[in-house]
Amino acid sequence: MVDNIQSALEKKWDDLLTNLQGKMPSHSYRSWVLPLNILDCNDFSIRISAPNRFHSEYIEMHFKDVIKAGIRDVFGKDLSLLIITDPNARKAEIHGSNGVNIVGRVPQKDESAEKDNFQQTYYVEDRYSQLNSRYTFETFVEGPHNQFAKVASRAVSEAPGNTAFNPLLIYGGTGLGKTHLLQAIGHYARTQNPNRRVIYASSEKFMIDFITAIRNNRLNEFGNLYRKADLLLVDDIQFLESREGTQEQFFHTFNDLYQRGKQIVITSDRTPKELKGVEERLISRFLSGLTVDIQPPDFESRIAILQKKATIDQLSIPPEVIEFVAQNINTNVRELEGAMTRIFAYSSLAHTDVTINLAKKVIKDMLGVRKTRHISIDIIQAAVSEFYKVTENELMGKGRKKEVALARQVIMYLSREISGMSLKTIGLRLGRRDHTTVMHACTVIGRKIRENKAFAKEIDAIKYQIDLASS
Repeated sequence: MVDNIQSALEKKWDDLLTNLQGKMPSHSYRSWVLPLNILDCNDFSIRISAPNRFHSEYIEMHFKDVIKAGIRDVFGKDLSLLIITDPNARKAEIHGSNGVNIVGRVPQKDESAEKDNFQQTYYVEDRYSQLNSRYTFETFVEGPHNQFAKVASRAVSEAPGNTAFNPLLIYGGTGLGKTHLLQAIGHYARTQNPNRRVIYASSEKFMIDFITAIRNNRLNEFGNLYRKADLLLVDDIQFLESREGTQEQFFHTFNDLYQRGKQIVITSDRTPKELKGVEERLISRFLSGLTVDIQPPDFESRIAILQKKATIDQLSIPPEVIEFVAQNINTNVRELEGAMTRIFAYSSLAHTDVTINLAKKVIKDMLGVRKTRHISIDIIQAAVSEFYKVTENELMGKGRKKEVALARQVIMYLSREISGMSLKTIGLRLGRRDHTTVMHACTVIGRKIRENKAFAKEIDAIKYQIDLASS
């Protein structure tokens, strides 16, 4: 019987491959579908393995719909498609409604005994505790730009509600790793106590749930859902701006959890004081704990991030390609990883090696010609000197006049951000200053840009002049 089941599974898989071959371009079929393996199948779902994480994610993004259509054609019904990363996966089992598989008999569960418990836990555990498996502390690359945020997050995850960091608010620009840290806290807290109730939601999700609860007259259920959390993780709190009713509910939820010693962690794209349209009493509570920021990664951190991604996704990337991407993508982590994903996709589809020339082509397509052109510190210095009306001798000297010191710090910051030069190199070019001086300048200017909109416009104007000078 086992042999018959295995034979049936292999026949279905072969039929599915044939079906997909007729639906897809031949190069896509060879590159992305043939490396897949079927693991198991039951009356409701089919599990397929991919050789690495990148392959799995690419299938999810580009070919999941066509594979599900093929499954419908071959199996005669819609099945849930699960794609996992398992380079050593063997072809496993096929489950029928009788619970039989090729390695033995699956113990039958008393479904009626579990039904009530399932109905009680599904809403919270499945819909509100789903954390991305990639977002852990182990996969988070620590650097000077995020070190304090990482340390604070780890401390909170080890003792939720039992530190002075309650609430913990992590703020920073788009794509810098706030969500990664937020979910890493949830993952680690669960490993310490699997029974801990972790609730993760965006502020937008919180608002939608609140509106739905009003419409369905279920405000008590809504309140109980979030207030039963041992650890509440709320992403992008800035979207509560000008949402008075939702702010009222969040205020009461916050108070209830805080009074009972439950941990609250929040992310935002700006400091609490910059949140316009948020009630002062909420701002006050956000500031009552610990507020930490995440800055854009420096050149060395960008290289470390790309190396980590290559390791996790089991990709072989030449060092010169990693360095080139790190130098040209200096905005945020999301775009950095996206560039590497795009390079590898080009390589896979064209059946070519990952080379520096391929990387240049991809980055050029993404950012345009001017952004991939090397910009020297001389160009940056000239633009800053002109803007602040200071001379090169003043910049290289030891003078501490306010406008000279500011111009010097701006040059250090822009040299780091635009050219990706090392701290040591920048310091040497600006009067043989120590790398710690450069690091301090980058921190000061980065903070001033975030907190002072007028100053941020000054920096944008200087960047525009640098862009013109380098074109």
